[in-house]
Amino acid sequence: MKKMKLYVLSSIVALTIASCNILEIDKIPELNSPTIQSVLTNASAVQIGQLGVGVQLAMRTSYYEFSWIAGSIGRETVIFNSTDSRYYTELLGASAISPSGIFYPWYNGFMATRRRAEIFMRSADKSIELSAAQKSAAKGFGKTVQAFAMLNCLNMMPDVGLRTTLSDLLSTDDLLKPGPYVDYNGSLTYCKQLCDEGAAALDAGGTAFPFPIGTGLANFSTPATFKKFNRAVAARIAMYQKDWAGMNTALSASFLDLAGSLTAGPQFTYSTANGDATNAFFLATNSTVPLTVQKNWISDAEANDKRVFGANVRDGGVAKIKKRPAPIGLGGIAPNEFDFQPVATNTSPMSIIRNEELVLMYAEAQIQAGTIVNAITALDKIREAYGLAKLAVAKPTIIADKDKLIDEVLNQRRYSLYLEGGHRWFDMRRYGKLALLPKDLATHNVISSFPKPQAEVDWDARK
Repeated sequence: MKKMKLYVLSSIVALTIASCNILEIDKIPELNSPTIQSVLTNASAVQIGQLGVGVQLAMRTSYYEFSWIAGSIGRETVIFNSTDSRYYTELLGASAISPSGIFYPWYNGFMATRRRAEIFMRSADKSIELSAAQKSAAKGFGKTVQAFAMLNCLNMMPDVGLRTTLSDLLSTDDLLKPGPYVDYNGSLTYCKQLCDEGAAALDAGGTAFPFPIGTGLANFSTPATFKKFNRAVAARIAMYQKDWAGMNTALSASFLDLAGSLTAGPQFTYSTANGDATNAFFLATNSTVPLTVQKNWISDAEANDKRVFGANVRDGGVAKIKKRPAPIGLGGIAPNEFDFQPVATNTSPMSIIRNEELVLMYAEAQIQAGTIVNAITALDKIREAYGLAKLAVAKPTIIADKDKLIDEVLNQRRYSLYLEGGHRWFDMRRYGKLALLPKDLATHNVISSFPKPQAEVDWDARK
């Protein structure tokens, strides 16, 4: 029960922000802690604005931990923590993941985000100061955020699934009575429902949101433009459902642009302002807990790929890896020579989802639909962006082979989406290729799913 109460309390914290000036949204002034009832019964327009800001801030919660934890299991990184061997034993499968262990910050973060979005939507719906269109816009935003967070959570523990029902927040004690877990396919259906309901609400949301929008969402700041992000999330969900037609349809309504910048898309923002957070992905070159680059990621790369062999982003390049001052290895694992260094500064933004991922999803959907010419065009855009020759030149024998083209998509995703939200682990799992992930030691195994958190096991046992 203590764990569940923690989720509830963390959902209340940061619901309001002292100043909601649009120019100050990314600086996060001092946070207040209102009661749930004070906003659920009849929130003012100002309170709705504050709640909307809180939902945006919640989205980035634990995203860093989510990325490196999933990335370790997906053999993108090895974390040599000299004071805690669990980082390179449990995550690499030398021992089982402890359901009461330290590797669940993503669960707490995504559940808190879901709850904040729920409180925000219910508060907006009950507010007499908002128009019907404004209430719909708030609902569309909140549902989209929930779909994004819940899909990430589901992909970390597909063998467990999701709790797909939420309580009546006003009933006594009902906040602590979540519904049962639903299996993976049922949970994907739930994520799709959230996304589709969000899209419909955005369509009825008028021309503006009833809350300030941060700079990271500057190009997605109206219900109509935010729907493009919603459809990008919907495309991800369809990909995991293997609904290729649905994936193509969602992509066509997203911000996919085959001729556009690969970096375009919504972003998480950071700053050094009082109360805000700096970007945890900005790692010290002499870190005592480095995110080192798993050796095969480098040895498996094509020659001249700028994502691997080019200059690091700190030096003006595009590579997200940088050579360490000295190699490091622990626990019998051979030393690694490179660290994950994906951003130029500690206030650099991080992509939530960008056009590059959409282009690669488009290529996959086109291959699955049998439209190979379109897939080749998309893959060549990615390849040429990083100094690689077109497929017709570099790999002519794979162009007529569907399975090998899918492998090419997975390979490009491996390097383009390196250590961004678990894609490698999830990709290899959805194609039944986990056994192909490299192992640093013969005693290692690749886990397929996190177990249910012990706090949730204990909670269910009390019912």
